[in-house]
Amino acid sequence: MSGRYAFSLPEPRQHDGWFRIGTVDITTTAIVVGLGLASMVLYAIDPEIVFKGAYVSSYVRDGELWRVATWPLVNPPSIWVVIGLWFFWWVGHQVEDQLGRVPYTVLLAAMTIIPAAIVALLDVSNDFSGGRWDAYSYRTFLLSLGLLCIFALDRPNAPFFFGIPAWVIALAYVGVQALSLIGERFWAQLLLGALVILVGCFGAAQRGMLGEFAWIPRLKFLSGPPPSPYGQVGSARPKAKRFGKGRKGGRAKDKSGAAFTPGGPGGNTVVTGPWNVPAGGPTPLEQAELDVLLDRISAGGIDSLTPHEKERLNALSKRMRES
Repeated sequence: MSGRYAFSLPEPRQHDGWFRIGTVDITTTAIVVGLGLASMVLYAIDPEIVFKGAYVSSYVRDGELWRVATWPLVNPPSIWVVIGLWFFWWVGHQVEDQLGRVPYTVLLAAMTIIPAAIVALLDVSNDFSGGRWDAYSYRTFLLSLGLLCIFALDRPNAPFFFGIPAWVIALAYVGVQALSLIGERFWAQLLLGALVILVGCFGAAQRGMLGEFAWIPRLKFLSGPPPSPYGQVGSARPKAKRFGKGRKGGRAKDKSGAAFTPGGPGGNTVVTGPWNVPAGGPTPLEQAELDVLLDRISAGGIDSLTPHEKERLNALSKRMRES
């Protein structure tokens, strides 16, 4: 009877991390969140040190250039900041899994530095009771908003909170934020947020996302291979041990890829297994692609797939039928 009510947590989803600590893949998103949490501890020690990384346009023009890059890492302790970091963790991994760790890291850096530099160079200010004051920003909120827009434009019908389509959630978040800033006459903050979203969408389109928006210019020197339709395979997974050619009982591979046991009677003995793929049949990796695509359809319907994913699904299905 006890087995019927046994409970176990699922293994954490594997991401394309730089390295792994225990069962956690340390991705770019995880690093940003970790630094954000660390800034809370540093704030308790000395708040002034933390806010030396916040973005203030006049300070940047005075030579404190590091502020254009460090402002998302300044996260003073607050329950809302913790919720914001959790949201950044979720939406950041959605985009990072699509782009891969290197393009995503470059994209995140561009979304952070380029908008802040432009606002500082243009000397855009906010209005306050008839006066003017500097543009400022800190926390991961604006980056989360930009990543949410990228995800929603790439997969508009993907189910979000309570099954609401992603595009509705993104439109609501952006709309409320824009109306609030306009009402307070925070023109610099409005421009900064708009530039974060625009830079993010433009950069993501260069790497194969936002395929429905053909009018977004694609620059060859920025583009790369399109993202995998089933995301990036985690690079920090444990690797199987390989035995050298001379080790007793070890396995190696010949030039054709078949596995054999060195030193067996009469020479090398071929060993059958999943590495022997029939001609014309799907490889294990292609089977994994198909499984993930079918899982996505099960969760969000066929419309949750991008055109590239639908094309890949048809190709894999045809290969399965012909095998």
